[in-house]
Amino acid sequence: MRRRWIVGVLTALIVLSVAGWVCYVPAFALNPLRPVPQHAQIVYQSSTPGWFLSFFPMFEKGGGNYSGLWNKNLRMLREKPLVAATVSPGGRTGHDTWVAVSAIGPRAIWFRWQMVFFPPENIQPLHSYGSWPVWQYNDPSFPVWMRVRFSITEGLLICSISDDSHDINCLLDTLDGRRPSAERKEE
Repeated sequence: MRRRWIVGVLTALIVLSVAGWVCYVPAFALNPLRPVPQHAQIVYQSSTPGWFLSFFPMFEKGGGNYSGLWNKNLRMLREKPLVAATVSPGGRTGHDTWVAVSAIGPRAIWFRWQMVFFPPENIQPLHSYGSWPVWQYNDPSFPVWMRVRFSITEGLLICSISDDSHDINCLLDTLDGRRPSAERKEE
């Protein structure tokens, strides 16, 4: 009887330790400036971006025509720190690349799993870059050149809006420290 009790307690400790390790996001990983390139122009930075996101139809009150799960996620983004920046022209047509980064914290893990198992109909998975999965959001109302690609990393939602399919890769390289970051410029 005592042996079962000890094994049960040790099993519970291991399960709790693994769950804590999976959900733990270190404080440095929640800096939304980390994936923003050093030469980017910061357009907007706030810890409560609700009014900024209200300009976009998908963040309307009620969350649009998505399922209850996705409406909850969209409402959650209204309460998390956000950085919006623009990077000088690149790509095929010379349009600026818009960058949006939201620090969503430990919820990133659940958000990523939802993207894998229950994606909305207008989001499709693309290639993974390094260890980070990448998705593309398609909307028929977007201009022809506009492609919205995003990745959910360790505590961050990183989005690039441009005509160049490699822009999201540059942001992920910046996050991983292979390119200079705006975080270092702020210090």
